[in-house]
Amino acid sequence: MPERTWRLFRFSVPLAMPLPSGASVRRGWLVQVQGSGAVGWGEVAPLPGFSRETPEAAFQALQALLPRLTSVPETSTFAEWAETVAPLLADAPASVRWGLELALASWQAARAGKRLDTWLASDPLPVVSINALVSTDWRERPACLAAIRTAGYRTVKVKVSGRPPDEAARCVRRLRDVLGREMTLRVDANRAWTLREALAFAEAVADLEIAYVEEPLRDPEKLREFVQRSPLPVALDETLAEQPERPLSYWEGVTAVVLKPAQLGGLLHAWRRAEEARALGMTVVWSAAFETGVGTRGLLALAAASRSTAAAGLDPYRWLADDVLHPRLAWQPEMSVREALAGPWHPNLTVLETIDVVA
Repeated sequence: MPERTWRLFRFSVPLAMPLPSGASVRRGWLVQVQGSGAVGWGEVAPLPGFSRETPEAAFQALQALLPRLTSVPETSTFAEWAETVAPLLADAPASVRWGLELALASWQAARAGKRLDTWLASDPLPVVSINALVSTDWRERPACLAAIRTAGYRTVKVKVSGRPPDEAARCVRRLRDVLGREMTLRVDANRAWTLREALAFAEAVADLEIAYVEEPLRDPEKLREFVQRSPLPVALDETLAEQPERPLSYWEGVTAVVLKPAQLGGLLHAWRRAEEARALGMTVVWSAAFETGVGTRGLLALAAASRSTAAAGLDPYRWLADDVLHPRLAWQPEMSVREALAGPWHPNLTVLETIDVVA
């Protein structure tokens, strides 16, 4: 069996706007696999404050795993590949599993002469809609909101974590007034509140036609009660990463699941969660954990292949001041998957600080 060659690139990308943690730089690793005339790329970048593993733990896992992956077998289909790869990475941290599975999947797609989306599914969506991401201080950035409106976004997600429910409700009401009723509005609380506070927020904005409130509760065990009592639809995000084995049917009545493979446990686990959600009638929203262009391309492929028509939460890419790809992805509210995945690119060496040849 011919060996695969792995390379590991450390990157440091400046941000146009700081992360929720306050960081002004996005750091992580690109992984590249080569063999049989094909190349695949993945990204490993734990998100401080959200990922369960530290960057140090992720790097140690990469150093331990990559030498063992030099003889990964070639497979013809996604289903065959899933059976082969899943056992090899079963114990890897979530962000590491995402990066390595993405690299291997894109390599297998390249071997087959296909884009990743068409290798994952026979009839992927040609276009993926994107929701614009607005931070809690949106009123202090009027140019940002104006750019969102001018660009033609049809869905906006606003973060309200760090604010008491009454202040958050006023913020969301003002935003709805600015955006108008024709724009779909999502709210992300990032587990900011107690059950009582979350219900107070929901009652205060019940008339604003909000698509859903995402992760409103500090205590996820009270989510089911909130779902039953809230006038707002509810979406899950962090809870899915914390409870990867709990079936989605446990949260009966939840409207949407926000799938971030880098935090859920990789491409395969996220794909299975999407299938599970669709079977229960839940909306599937593919979302980013502030990935660079490599991870974002993978997320676009997943959204297209799963045929999720809900606007994907991939706008964090717009927060990067630079990218590991050159040229950068041409960002639009409606992303052409073919153009994003098929366009030629090469690594941006100005942000790749070191290169470690692993095997």
